[in-house]
Amino acid sequence: MAKKEQPQYILDPETLTFEVQEPAKKEWWSLPLVSVSGLAVFILYMWICVSLGGVSLPKTAILRFQNSEWKARIDQMSMQLDQCEDMLSQLEIRDDRIYRSVYGLDEIPQNVRQAGFSGENRYEALQGTSLLDISRRLDVLEKRLFIQSKSFDEVAHLQQTAGDKASHIPAIPPVNTDRSTYRLSSGFGYRSDPFTGASKRHTGMDFACKPGNPIYVTGDGMVTKVSTERKGYGFHVEVEHGFGYKTRYAHMSRIDVSLGQQLKRGDCIGLTGDTGRSSGPHLHYEVMYRKEYQNPALFLDLDISPEDYFTMVRKPES
Repeated sequence: MAKKEQPQYILDPETLTFEVQEPAKKEWWSLPLVSVSGLAVFILYMWICVSLGGVSLPKTAILRFQNSEWKARIDQMSMQLDQCEDMLSQLEIRDDRIYRSVYGLDEIPQNVRQAGFSGENRYEALQGTSLLDISRRLDVLEKRLFIQSKSFDEVAHLQQTAGDKASHIPAIPPVNTDRSTYRLSSGFGYRSDPFTGASKRHTGMDFACKPGNPIYVTGDGMVTKVSTERKGYGFHVEVEHGFGYKTRYAHMSRIDVSLGQQLKRGDCIGLTGDTGRSSGPHLHYEVMYRKEYQNPALFLDLDISPEDYFTMVRKPES
């Protein structure tokens, strides 16, 4: 049962009598107004605190904390990248100056080693972020590691296939040393071109002889080119010996080897001829070291007796 509200009395000072006071009626909108006013005051207070007092909202504080954590991680990654790049640089220097140099391989240019991946589209999503630099450095590091791995593979393959360096250096004459079978018609260096008469550098030695003389490879190696062109060198063979050495045998009449074939010093590779730009039957023989032409006379001894020469070569089958 609801409790009946008791009447309230107030004293009238003029009549000195108590009069009944009616309870005030509460307006229906007063409570919502008070609530809205309080909420507005609270929002105003928070805005003042955040804007002027530097106080962060809870969500903002959490995001700032997470952002600082990620920044610390990115800084740590950058330091680790610095260490990796330094170690890789040391490997690259050692590779160029020791490993590749020992085997006569050219150094890998720095613009090749340092090349990243082309195209900025791969970084479009990272523009304006601290991850952009990290991503680019990782791409360059990945490319450098790939190139260095390929370089080590090349050195390892050469080491396995090269064997004894002495047997790979071109060191015997390419034709029989019997002086009755050939004539040294032109040496290495500048000479008058037989076709134009102009002074021109001759990059090899010419052994004038009848067509059909056997040609022997002057060191262990692999056939890297077999050409049957009708101009220039004519029918010719190029052999990669490893350790930076390469030989060329030109103006042949017949080629008896194939591309990629492994050869031993003294193997017959074909017969002399008069193909290509030639003024007569002869063998044009070249020696290159690290892509530079060398004087073949420095690598062979034409005074070897034919008997001794034939102990080092294998005559072709008839």
